[in-house]
Amino acid sequence: MNGEQGSKPIDNNARWKGEVFTPLVSTLIGEIVQLGGEADLARTFAQFRKEFEPALQQLRDRLMATAMDRGLEP
Repeated sequence: MNGEQGSKPIDNNARWKGEVFTPLVSTLIGEIVQLGGEADLARTFAQFRKEFEPALQQLRDRLMATAMDRGLEP
């Protein structure tokens, strides 16, 4: 699936013109790619994911705990 539409968020914006992020972020990604900054963009996105994934996990865990307190069964 690598390199196909939907395989990577950055590719969806840059190559396939799919909007995965906000319109401004999508525009910035396109401009950075046009300026030859794909490697820098990939590094920036990798760093973003390292910080974003734990935040999403914490949010999910907090919401799951609240839902279980209200009776949701695992």
